[in-house]
Amino acid sequence: MAFDTGRVTFTRFRVQGDAPASVDDTMLGILKESRFRESEIGTPEEVEAGFTTGVHLFDVQFDYSKNGFGHLAHFALRLDTHKVPGDVKKAYKVMNELAAAEGNPTGFASKSEKREAAETTKEQLREELASGKYRKSKIVPLLWDLKTGTLYCGANGTTVIEHLSRLMRQAFAVDLLNLSAGVLAGELIKAEGRSRDYEDLQPSAFTKPPAAPAPADDDEAPAAYGDQPTLPWIAKSVDLKDYLGNEFLMWLWWNGERAGATGGVETANAGEVFVAIDQALDMDCAWELTGKQTLRGEGPTRLPEAGDALRTGKWPRKAGLIVADTEYQWQLNLQGDQMTVGAAQLPEFDDASTPREVAERRFSLVTQMAATLDALYDTFLDKRAGGQWKGTREKIAAWITARQKKPAAVAASALPPAPAESVADAPAAEPEPTGV
Repeated sequence: MAFDTGRVTFTRFRVQGDAPASVDDTMLGILKESRFRESEIGTPEEVEAGFTTGVHLFDVQFDYSKNGFGHLAHFALRLDTHKVPGDVKKAYKVMNELAAAEGNPTGFASKSEKREAAETTKEQLREELASGKYRKSKIVPLLWDLKTGTLYCGANGTTVIEHLSRLMRQAFAVDLLNLSAGVLAGELIKAEGRSRDYEDLQPSAFTKPPAAPAPADDDEAPAAYGDQPTLPWIAKSVDLKDYLGNEFLMWLWWNGERAGATGGVETANAGEVFVAIDQALDMDCAWELTGKQTLRGEGPTRLPEAGDALRTGKWPRKAGLIVADTEYQWQLNLQGDQMTVGAAQLPEFDDASTPREVAERRFSLVTQMAATLDALYDTFLDKRAGGQWKGTREKIAAWITARQKKPAAVAASALPPAPAESVADAPAAEPEPTGV
C-alpha cells in the first residue's frame, strides 16, 4: 500500500551507516544509478530489483518534486519475478517426449530421446523467459526519514526485505536493521542505560500451562516446557525477544479494560493516548498446546471466546487498534512480535490544496503515528524492564482469572470522541467469530 494515498502498511528499518543527510542532487543521482533496469540480453535473473520514483511502475526520472519532502524521501522498490509455472514446465516436457516417441514401435521415448526432449524443453523455457512472457512486476513504496534514520517499507515479505537490503547496501553503503519488537525494545531500553535489564528479560507466564490435548493413537502428546511459555512463533522471528510485542498487546488489552472510561495511557513523549482493540484479534497458544484463534467483529475482546483463549494460554499475536492522542485518531492492525502496521487509516484533513501538500501531510501523519506507537511501547517497556513488572504480571493473571466469572468491560468506551480531523469509521468487518 502506498504512503501518499489510501490505507498504509509498513515495516520499519533502522538505517545504519553513512546515510544521506538530505534529499539533494547527490542522493537523487544515487537513486538514478540504482534505478530499475530490465535485463536486455539472455535469460533474466529470477528476481530483478531496482528503484523507481514511486509515481508509477515505469517512472525512473528522479527529482526533488517527486521524491523530496524536506527530511523525507519518498520512492519505491520495483521487483520483477521471472518464474515458469510448474504445470507449464511439465506440459512442455510431456509434449517433447511424445513428439520424440512418435516413430517408436513401443510408443515410448528412449532414454536418449528423453534427454534430448529435456534439453529442448529447457531451451524453449529460456527463450520464453528472455521474452518476458512470465514477468510479474510490482512496486513496494518506501518512505525514508533521513532525520531519524528510519526507513518505512510498504511490505514485509522475505523476498522484499532481501532485495531491499541488498540494493540499499549497494547504492548507499548502509545496512537495514529490522525494527521488530525485540530489536526496538533493545534500542529504547538501552538508550536509558539499562542494557542489563534488557538482557535479563524472560517471557512472562500469565497463566499456568494448559492441559495437553489427548494424543491420537499414532501421535505423540505435545509437551508443556516447565513454567515458562515456549512461544513457538519466536523461532521464526527477527529477534528472540520479539515476544515483548505480544506482551505489549496483552498489556494494552488489560490496561484498557482496567482503565475503562477513566483515561488512557500516560506517555512521556505523546501525552495521554487512548487505545482500544477493535475489529480484529488473532491469538496463538504461548505454550504450543491449544492452537490458534481468530476473532473478527466489533469489540472482539468482549466475546466469551476471547476470555476462554486467555484462560487456555493464548496470547495476542495481531490486533486491530484504535489509537487516539489529543489531536488525531488512527485505526490500524498491529502485528505484535514484528511490530508491523497494516491497513492503517490516516486522519482526514482539509487544509491541503495541492497533491504535494496532501502527500506532505500524509507522510507527517505516518511518522506521527509511528512515534505515538513508540511512545506507548516505551511506556510499557519502562514497566516491563523495571522492578514493578512482577506486580503487574500478577494483576494481569488475576484479570484473566476474573474474566472467567463475568463479561469483560467495554474497552472501546475508554476512547474519547473522535477529533474533528479524525478518520471516519472503518468499514464493518465480519460479525461472526471463528475459533481454532
